[in-house]
Amino acid sequence: MQKLRFDAAHETKLFDVTWDQDRATRLEPVEFTKLLREQVPVLEFVQWEIKEVDLGGAETILPLNAQSTNQHFTHQAALLVLAADYTGGVALASLLTGWPVLGVHPVASRYSVSMWLLKVDIKFLRPSVADLTVTAKIDPDLHERIQKRFFEGKTVVETINIEFRNGDTPVAEATATYFARQSDKLRAEGISTERVNTLYQLKLTSSAEMIAGVRARETGKLFDDPYAYHMAGQHGIAIANRFCDRTPQLGGMVAARTRHLDDTLRNFVRAGGRQIVNVGVGWDMRAFRLDLPAGVKFYELDFPTTLEERRRRLAQQEVVDRPGITRIEAPIDLRTMSLADVLAGQIDLDQPIFLAWEGMSMYFSEEEVLTILKGMRPLLRHPDSLLWLDLVDREPVETPEHFPTPIQQFMRGMRVLGEPFTFGVDDAEEFLQSAGLRCLEAVRSDAYLSDKDDPVYSVYQFCVASRAAGPAEELPLTFQAARFDGAETGVGVPHFTLNGHVNEIGAPMRNGVDSLRNLTEYPRQPR
Repeated sequence: MQKLRFDAAHETKLFDVTWDQDRATRLEPVEFTKLLREQVPVLEFVQWEIKEVDLGGAETILPLNAQSTNQHFTHQAALLVLAADYTGGVALASLLTGWPVLGVHPVASRYSVSMWLLKVDIKFLRPSVADLTVTAKIDPDLHERIQKRFFEGKTVVETINIEFRNGDTPVAEATATYFARQSDKLRAEGISTERVNTLYQLKLTSSAEMIAGVRARETGKLFDDPYAYHMAGQHGIAIANRFCDRTPQLGGMVAARTRHLDDTLRNFVRAGGRQIVNVGVGWDMRAFRLDLPAGVKFYELDFPTTLEERRRRLAQQEVVDRPGITRIEAPIDLRTMSLADVLAGQIDLDQPIFLAWEGMSMYFSEEEVLTILKGMRPLLRHPDSLLWLDLVDREPVETPEHFPTPIQQFMRGMRVLGEPFTFGVDDAEEFLQSAGLRCLEAVRSDAYLSDKDDPVYSVYQFCVASRAAGPAEELPLTFQAARFDGAETGVGVPHFTLNGHVNEIGAPMRNGVDSLRNLTEYPRQPR
């Protein structure tokens, strides 16, 4: 059996591989079963397995065992529906030659299939009293039409006949209707919500929920976020648990970046900055949880359906704005809209601006990242304006097999979970310079984490940038460089030095960071 490979160096498009090649890799029954059991634990629990995959067809087995039976020692009726779901899905996937199924196969490029069960109609003929053979077969006359629609990027909605047998004895018969489409065709273009795909809305919401769930798991270590648990909700906590079980470094990475961004933002405000732009705000709660002075404005940007759901959750949790803090929503689609254009007329370019672009760059292409940064540059016109963003290294993204096992496992975990990293940089300073920016700082996440033996943390970094400048230009007054001193506490505590003079803040420390309760004592520093 060939090894499954769906990374950028081995991406395949429809019809680029032969059926025999596809059958030996993507659709190989033993490997396909392992992948589905990994993603759907109940399939592992009942020992469901794929026995055979043909072009447009699949045969699976639901064993008769203690886990799969009811009080009558016959198969649970609901498990027949479960078996029908995944058997029909395998049959449909077999027609989409060479395309990995998102959330099942490891995916590291934009070429993937999003598939969803829409409806099942089942008729039970008799109790199932032996191993159950489940067969799905798509009419060969329909194969070309299905493939053509999928290849053209159109939606495929197909109803598949499914049979259930104990040996030669029919047990049930069903029809299952599926939705399938190229994953990158689901997203909307622009901010119109009239025809936003439900699956795309779910992906956006799930991503925001997941990060809130991870913050809920990590709060109290490097940062405090008392809102995260309730904003994540049950679904977000469940997703976060799944992601952190598969990629255990994720919690530390999110905690470290939260801390570094919190510190950088606080220092910006301490120096007099009052305009903060949160790009892709999701369920971020910095406008509520950080003790910031009156006069601060948060510009919260995201896709309009995400902003709508954010408002609903804030109202549901009865979260109210902090006194003196203003929040301004602005809908955006980063792939098609310039940040500067979206905020034109709403933000004061003659005053310092802080841009936070958190946890997003690694999911775009290099061309898209450069375009997004180009749209941010006009907002950095003021010499004290700052951009915060996180970046990952390029080589671990593209060739994880060349790196230690923890990095391989982490990248695989993100790919299987449907959140693959697709972009990284060789050198942060050089990349930002190529984007017309000046890199002020690049801090690896392991500086904040006690478990620094894990190599995953060393390939993830936090960057602070400003407008491009000549070599003699001073650093922005709003920027304070991080300096790590691991000897201070058991947990890594970064320290900061103000530009031009030593930080003599004597306020009590909370979680290793200045509480900023005397923030307003620090004078604004106008240019």
